[in-house]
Amino acid sequence: MDGIAGHDALDFISEIYDRISPAVVGVLTLQEGVLPDGNDALQAGSGSGLILRADGYIITNYHVIAAAQEISISLADGRTAEAQLVDAEQGSDLALLKIDLDGLPVAKLGDSSQLRVGDVVFPIGNPGGEQFARSMTMGLISGIDRQMLLSDGNLYSLLQTDAAINPGNSGGPLVNCAGEVIGINSVKIVDADFEGMGFAIPINTVLDFLAGAIPQQEERD
Repeated sequence: MDGIAGHDALDFISEIYDRISPAVVGVLTLQEGVLPDGNDALQAGSGSGLILRADGYIITNYHVIAAAQEISISLADGRTAEAQLVDAEQGSDLALLKIDLDGLPVAKLGDSSQLRVGDVVFPIGNPGGEQFARSMTMGLISGIDRQMLLSDGNLYSLLQTDAAINPGNSGGPLVNCAGEVIGINSVKIVDADFEGMGFAIPINTVLDFLAGAIPQQEERD
């Protein structure tokens, strides 16, 4: 394969990014904390989220917004908005937010039950915060239905990937080669003896959560 043909064959990756990244948002939080001198202060945190519907519903991780007193959303088009917490479930590490803005882009959701080990996937999110907003990486599905007991005491069934997932990616989408979101990035193993072990909540688990959390969209004439 010559170089030009090789580049053309990979153009779909840029197309996936162009399709999904506008729906990836920054989730910025303020919560109470304690300074080294013992004084109370509001501390900032950040993560990622995904716009699910044009009427402003956003999915993210529970641990991104846990204990937050204020939640704001930053969009790819430069707009910002205060977010309301609609529902949250610590046991699945999922939270549903709502913003009141028009003209919102929406990501297409896929079916995580169709995934196979070896499938190529792309995390998109904000590693390290707004400075690196909507960064895209690439990797493989390394394992399916990984049973993980995390520090919050809950047992999770997660997708394993070797794609780079870093602090701030939490709550952002894991996307397949069809440009469909098949997972929500959640956690990675941080240990000097481990490399390339990130995990995402399967999108079918997210859909189960949304079935009881998100109102049905009204039909319009």
